Amino acid sequence: MHYFAGLFDAEGYVSLLKTGNFIIGTEMTNEQVPNLFKETFGGSIYTRKRGERKKTFTWMIGTNHEQALNFISQIAPFSIIKRPQLLHLADYINIPKELKKVMRQPMISQMRKLKTPFYKPTFDEPSIHKCENSPDTPFYEWLAGFFDGDGNFSLYETHKGEYWAFQSWIGVFNTFWDPIDIISDRLQGSISQYKGRNHPVYKWVCSQSIEKSVCQSLLPFLKIKKAACQVILDYHEIKKKKTRFVSYSGEDQKRIRDLIKQIKHINSL
Repeated sequence: MHYFAGLFDAEGYVSLLKTGNFIIGTEMTNEQVPNLFKETFGGSIYTRKRGERKKTFTWMIGTNHEQALNFISQIAPFSIIKRPQLLHLADYINIPKELKKVMRQPMISQMRKLKTPFYKPTFDEPSIHKCENSPDTPFYEWLAGFFDGDGNFSLYETHKGEYWAFQSWIGVFNTFWDPIDIISDRLQGSISQYKGRNHPVYKWVCSQSIEKSVCQSLLPFLKIKKAACQVILDYHEIKKKKTRFVSYSGEDQKRIRDLIKQIKHINSL
C-alpha cells in the first residue's frame, strides 16, 4: 500500500462536487499503474487524447461508497499529501443522507482549502538538511510511488570551453512542503524552491554521495521509472572506475553517452 499511497500523493486527486457526487482518481500517460489501481481497488479506467498531447489513462472511483471507503481505509494511513482530503471525503460519505444536502457546501469549501498548500517555507538558495531518521523499506516503497509520479532521474553531459563532464541527479518536486520535509529528514540532499504557476514548487535533490544506494533501494519498487533508475545505476558502475588521476576511457565515454541517449528516450515516453 505504501507504493500506491506515494503515487497517489504525487498524481492522485480527490474531488467533492456540487451535485454531491465525488471522484477519487489519477491520470497519467502510463497505462500500467492505473490498471494496477483498478486491480487492487476496483473502479474504472478511461482513456482520452486531447489534441497533440499524449493519450492518458485515468483510473477513477466515483459514487461507489463501498469502493471509496475501502480505498481510503487502505491508503490514508500511509499518505502524506492526500490524507486530509481522503479523510474529509470519508467524513462526507458517512454523513446521514438527510444531512448531506445541508453539509455539502461547507464540506466542498473545506475540501478546496485542503487542496491548497498551506505551509510555505522560503529558501533564498539551496539548503542542506540534516537527516534525523533512517529510511526503512516502507519509506522506500512510498518514495518509489512518489518518484513514479513527481520524480526525475537525469543524466547529462556538460561543456565549458574545452572541458566536459558527465553529471547525474535524482530528485522530486511538489507544491506541498510536507513530503519534501519527510524525504530530507531521511535522506541527505539539498532543498530549493522555484516559482510555480500558482504556488511555490519545492525540489529535493539527492546527495551525490548516496545517489547510488538510493537508486538501489528504489529499484525493486519502481514501476514507471524503473528503466530510468537502472540507467543511473549503470552510469555509477562506469563512474566508479574514474578517480582523481584516472579519466574515463574512450569506450566508457561512449557507453555513458549511449546511456544519456537512453535516458532521454525513456523520459520522453
